[in-house]
Amino acid sequence: MSRILFLLSLPAFLSACNLGGKVIGDDTSGDDTSGGGGHTIVDIRTGVVPLDQSVTIEHVIVTSPHTQGDEGFFVQDAGGGANSGIYVWSASGVANIFAEPGDEVTIVGTPTDFYGWTEFQIDSVVITGSGAIPAPVDVGDGSAITDWNPYESVLITISDQDLVSVNEYGTGLLSSGVSIDNGFYNEDISCGATYPSITGVLFYSYEAYSINPRTADDLTAPVMPDPVDATCADAQLGICGPVRITNAVVTSEDWDDDNGGYFFVQDEGGGEGSGLLVFLADLSYDVAIGDTVTLVGSVNEFYGLTELKVTDLADAQTTGTSTPVVTVLNEAPADWEPWESCLVTLTDVDATSDATDETYGECTTSWNISVDDLFYSFDAVTGTHWDAVTGPVYYSYETWKILPRSASDMQ
Repeated sequence: MSRILFLLSLPAFLSACNLGGKVIGDDTSGDDTSGGGGHTIVDIRTGVVPLDQSVTIEHVIVTSPHTQGDEGFFVQDAGGGANSGIYVWSASGVANIFAEPGDEVTIVGTPTDFYGWTEFQIDSVVITGSGAIPAPVDVGDGSAITDWNPYESVLITISDQDLVSVNEYGTGLLSSGVSIDNGFYNEDISCGATYPSITGVLFYSYEAYSINPRTADDLTAPVMPDPVDATCADAQLGICGPVRITNAVVTSEDWDDDNGGYFFVQDEGGGEGSGLLVFLADLSYDVAIGDTVTLVGSVNEFYGLTELKVTDLADAQTTGTSTPVVTVLNEAPADWEPWESCLVTLTDVDATSDATDETYGECTTSWNISVDDLFYSFDAVTGTHWDAVTGPVYYSYETWKILPRSASDMQ
């Protein structure tokens, strides 16, 4: 499995930006309670107005919805352009502020610096009318930008971007060096895609910039390259872009959750590095253990688990049958990662905890891996011994698990 480290994950972003809670002071009275008024965002961003003192910024335009979780939103001077945007937030959140993109507002609060990102901590917000959202600044393909700071918190459009990597949080790195992130919604992106244009607000966190589309309308339809022939082992090494995997052997039944369907496959020879989890996005495709399938999809990391995402039923074809190869392990490996999604048998396994409703039907074992009941419900208490446990190796919630598929997998 490829581990792609990425700084701009949403959980880290939310923590870094002092976000959270509900708002105070959705003031629509029109009263100016500021110690100083009549300033613009450009004044703040260019140092005309010092940080850390109360100020009023008048008749600015809301340019974004609330961030995920109602932590804050963005505003710009009506004229737009460089240095015209700022992130506004409250220590108690903004759930009770009903300003929407296009609203004109006057805001009282204090501009601050948070690890290089200029923010505006609000005391009150007055909706004064409506106006045109400033036109996004066209930065081309980004190659001419030597300093992104003037575009921080500004609505921009960037063109001709290749998505060169996607991380486990569903965000990724663009060819301009700017990332694409999910500050407003969880966009569906595919590694290797080319986007003719992307519009969004430029965030700054952990010394890196990311463009954050506000809705799906901010993303033009991506152009995907032709799939390349690959194996499950190739996919685990981190191929970026669509792949075609031929005659993979199904090693589990399929199961569904709120996102779609899943099942495990592996290369015909089995062994270390040969397994892969298939994610069927909003598709219904029945498989049986031992089916051979040819699949076309994109390789993605999902919270540390490598998946092959298939989005078209025509890209999932059953081609025959084969007997899945099971690798017998006689001792726990130093690292389970090479065995992710592979079909294995563990010998002489002892339960080291009880399998209960409180543990969601799983138990820890002497192999430094849990036994999970995703496919098959079992009984176990501390000390229960199995001569052998068979199943695909799974990674979820930072825990390695083995998934027995039936009673015959637990001897």
